[in-house]
Amino acid sequence: MISSQVYNSQQSDWSTPSFPLVVSGNIQNTSIDNPDLTRVVQDHSTIYSKTKSNLSCKPLQWWSSIPSLLQGMILGVSVGCIILAIILPLWLIQPSKTTTVTPFNKPILRWNTTGITVAGYGSVSGTSSYYLNAPWDVALDWSNTLYVSDRYNHRIQKFLMNTKNGTTVAGQMSATSGSTMDELNQPTGIYLDINGNLFISDAVNNRIQYWSNGAVTGQTLIGNGIIGSQNNLLYFPYGIWRDASSNILYVADSYNHRIMRYKNNSQSGDIIAGGYGSGIGSTQLSFPYAFHFDSFSNSLLIANAGSHNIVRWIIGASNWTIVTGSMNGISGSNATLLCSPTDVTLDPMGNMYIADMFNHRIQFFLSGQSNAVTIAGTGVGGSTSSELYYPSSLTLDSQLNLYVVDQNNHRIQKFVRY
Repeated sequence: MISSQVYNSQQSDWSTPSFPLVVSGNIQNTSIDNPDLTRVVQDHSTIYSKTKSNLSCKPLQWWSSIPSLLQGMILGVSVGCIILAIILPLWLIQPSKTTTVTPFNKPILRWNTTGITVAGYGSVSGTSSYYLNAPWDVALDWSNTLYVSDRYNHRIQKFLMNTKNGTTVAGQMSATSGSTMDELNQPTGIYLDINGNLFISDAVNNRIQYWSNGAVTGQTLIGNGIIGSQNNLLYFPYGIWRDASSNILYVADSYNHRIMRYKNNSQSGDIIAGGYGSGIGSTQLSFPYAFHFDSFSNSLLIANAGSHNIVRWIIGASNWTIVTGSMNGISGSNATLLCSPTDVTLDPMGNMYIADMFNHRIQFFLSGQSNAVTIAGTGVGGSTSSELYYPSSLTLDSQLNLYVVDQNNHRIQKFVRY
């Protein structure tokens, strides 16, 4: 047997009514006068009878005097009130489903500010396989093997993960410079494809070299060793990137203050950014050392070192727009200014990382934010594990651990994300 309860709004309490409102489960004990009733099923809410007209329940005798239509209305309202009385309080105490977006005042990503040296030895330059000499750029493959442009040793060094003994994969192991096909002269930017082939900016030789995986000599793709500003010549190239899907090569022709594009293995390129001499105007660049291709917006983010800013140049546009730093070429060390930035990259979330070379730091801009946070370096040059000395380049692994080319400390520093 069950008991029925209703909510008394005047007494603010649940009480048992003097008559059944809803029968659920076993029916309540009620005296029935009509002898024609043949069966009452006690474990269901249905009453079966031969006739309906003579059925009456003494506790509800008043009910039969109400017209059937009104009975239905009263019953419906009563049931609705009970349901509302039960559901409404429960609904009111449910947690809000409204999503509140809180502006970020600091990065949601964090890195240990103490770096781990993963290549190089003791902030000292040298020519053995354990040493680097003013390295410039770094690349990672799928296994986190490091490739480093060991600039003043005129070679590209490969470091397996957790191994500080490098292997020369391009240039001379003896650290000698030259201009033959098996030599390099101050290599700067490098691009590593998925097959382990290298595209190298051979800066002082004013050429781009292709070095296939395992090869002992390179192949000249662009330039002929002569300084020039024609579309088939270069002047100290630095940053380099290749779009494998379209077979297009992009080169930061730094001392010509322009970004070049080379289609279909052509040795003559198109100027897609700059090319009007060094300057701070929106159609000019000033020593662009590196760039990041943003496929989402079909644009280049350019580390415009001579103007102390990062600019965005949409492919096909005639001018840049400012991203961060001064529009007027003014350097600085606060959260919105830079001093000779030499590299820039984006992570998959659109956050921006900048090698702020002359400020000896790595700046992090949360996507959509204009103020940076320093995530590596202190702003003062030094050689401790928490300091940098003219950092030139950076990259991220799949876990967003940060790798920094600490140029004048002759080492590669890893800053672990946590």
